[in-house]
Amino acid sequence: MTMPTETFWDLIEDVRTCMLVTHDPETGLAARPMHAIVERDAQEVWFYTELDSEKASEIKADQQVCLTFGCPRTNNFVSATGRARLVRDHAKIKEHWNTFVDAWFPQGPDEASVGMICVKVEKGEYWDSHSSRIVSALKMIVASQQNERPDLGENARVAFN
Repeated sequence: MTMPTETFWDLIEDVRTCMLVTHDPETGLAARPMHAIVERDAQEVWFYTELDSEKASEIKADQQVCLTFGCPRTNNFVSATGRARLVRDHAKIKEHWNTFVDAWFPQGPDEASVGMICVKVEKGEYWDSHSSRIVSALKMIVASQQNERPDLGENARVAFN
C-alpha cells in the first residue's frame, strides 16, 4: 500500500504544472500557471522566475503560498501550502535549465534578474480518483440512484516537518 505522502508527491510529479497562488497585501490573492520542479526528498517545489516580477514582490511581502495541481483527464488534484523564498543560486539555476526555460528567459541563466522560487511544502491534500472521467461519471450516476455518496477514490491530508 502506498503511503499518503508518496501518493501526494507522485500526483504532483505526474502533473508538474500548477497554479502558484501568492498574496499581495494591497490587491489580494493572485494565481498564475507555473511549471514545477519537484524535489520530494527535500519537500520542496521549485520554479524559475524573474526576481523583479510581481510574484517575486508578493513573495517578499508574504511568504505563505498555495500550489494547486489538477488533471481533469485523470480526475486527480493536489493542493499544497508552504513558505516560498526567492533564490539566486547560479548552480541551481543551471541545474534544470533547458530549451523550454530558455524560451521564457531568453536573456539566459547568467542574467541577474533570473532566479528561482523555492516552496518548502508544509502541508497538503490530494484527491486521487483511480478512475477515468467516464468511470467517475458512472459512479456518480449509480450513487445518485441509490441515494449514496459516490466512491471516487482516495482523499488524504499530509503534513511535513
